[in-house]
Amino acid sequence: MAEEIIPGLYRIAIMHPRSSPKRVNVYAVLGSAGVRLIDCAWNTAEAYEALVNELHEIGAQVRDIKEILVTHNHTDHIGLAERLVQESGARLLMHRLDARFLRLTQEELESRRAAWLAWLHSGGMPAGELETIISQGRRMSMQMPTFWPDMLLEGGEQLDWSPFRFEVIWTPGHSAGLVCLYEPQRELLITSDHILEHISPHIGRSDEPDGDALGDYLRSLQAVRDLPARFVLPGHGRPIANLATRVDELEEHHQRRLTEVLSVLAEDEQTAYDIAGNLSWKRAQDGWQRLSLFERSSALDETCSHLDYLVKRQQVSRQLQDGVAVYQRSAKLPVDA
Repeated sequence: MAEEIIPGLYRIAIMHPRSSPKRVNVYAVLGSAGVRLIDCAWNTAEAYEALVNELHEIGAQVRDIKEILVTHNHTDHIGLAERLVQESGARLLMHRLDARFLRLTQEELESRRAAWLAWLHSGGMPAGELETIISQGRRMSMQMPTFWPDMLLEGGEQLDWSPFRFEVIWTPGHSAGLVCLYEPQRELLITSDHILEHISPHIGRSDEPDGDALGDYLRSLQAVRDLPARFVLPGHGRPIANLATRVDELEEHHQRRLTEVLSVLAEDEQTAYDIAGNLSWKRAQDGWQRLSLFERSSALDETCSHLDYLVKRQQVSRQLQDGVAVYQRSAKLPVDA
């Protein structure tokens, strides 16, 4: 059931039983000029039906949608965009950096897949696990949306969505082009997956050769930490009670993880896969053994973002040995750092 946050703004939680998290929030702005959606859930018949039913409950229909803002290009947030645009004629808004991955050709998709497999190898994933991923990939078809946004965002734009006036805040980290929306008059911040209540958003390695996704994320947290916000609305889960407190918790989480990585590297050089296998996952020291193969590749991605952060700050060195990246603590760094 749609939840009215304040007059004119509703939170619609759409479920996908095979996803984690199992629900994603779609926010609907209802005004005299029609409906605006912030994100639009997975591209499934069940998600579409649930969204249509929830819109009906608050007195709206698909044809009333005038604009859709996609906060970032992950499938649980962008999935229904193409269908809804086709059915409603709505304008689509999205950050330029995440729009780069739309309209990729089949050759470009295959090239990205090959680069991803090469990265798994360079991360030290064992041949058996890598072969399983390759085998699973052959059975999966890769399809990308064919649409293009009507408005490419940069951050700083003002959206006059009566009765609200939102400011677009670019907050890279979880994705390169993730944006939050801030409404200063009502002290309302829609954080999408930038800030979640009970879990730490996934921060994987950057797509750029010299990127620093974790550094970007930590800076993006500071960019919103001190905003006056009575309503903090995430992409998953219930509203967040205290913005600054949650930002501090997320920063502390990543600082603990960086310390843990350095501790694992105290003895000798290791691959990213070796390091990830010695970190705690699922709040348990033996959590790595309980991860599925997909979860391990995701955990390896997060580990690499922390290693990239440390390499850029010269706390860790990285060298290629037979195509595999090997990491070592800086000789200048105390072992108990």
